Amino acid sequence: MNLGRREALGAALIGFAAAGPGLAQAAIRRTRFDRTAYERYIALMNAGDLQFVDYYADDVRFIMNMRGKAAVRDFYVRQRPYVRETVTILFFCADAHGAAAEVLSEVRCIKDCDDTAIFGRALKAGEVQKVRGCLLYVLDPQGRIAEIKGPPPEVLEPWHLARARAQSSCSRAAIDNQACPRH
Repeated sequence: MNLGRREALGAALIGFAAAGPGLAQAAIRRTRFDRTAYERYIALMNAGDLQFVDYYADDVRFIMNMRGKAAVRDFYVRQRPYVRETVTILFFCADAHGAAAEVLSEVRCIKDCDDTAIFGRALKAGEVQKVRGCLLYVLDPQGRIAEIKGPPPEVLEPWHLARARAQSSCSRAAIDNQACPRH
């Protein structure tokens, strides 16, 4: 029997429905990992909210040779007292099986850290590092992140002591095109 395109599609849909409610429910339970979900995930990371690990499968394989959601959470709990990381999304695309992103990351040390195991060296408060990374996310059947992989990040600015952000009232006035209050 030679089925046309419509008939074949109809047969496939009937077969899907006949497979039972379990298959249909599995499709409904799948989490979408689209741009909106990725922005929420990054916002949680930037805020230091450990709920970002809820996007991971329990046995996630993480880029830094970590395995498991608990190991990733423990790593971030360990580093969080010392740094604040800000990730900016430059590019993102996704399909049902995975996603790719290009990100900029600024890691700022807020408290001296002598534990060289966390960052590969001791850090002093005020040090900053900026990197650009390309990340590939492999999704499990429920749409959770099962693996994060990619090449080593490009170091844009190696760890260095950042200049103070404060500005004098004269330089601030110049930026605002106003007269300096002292002159």
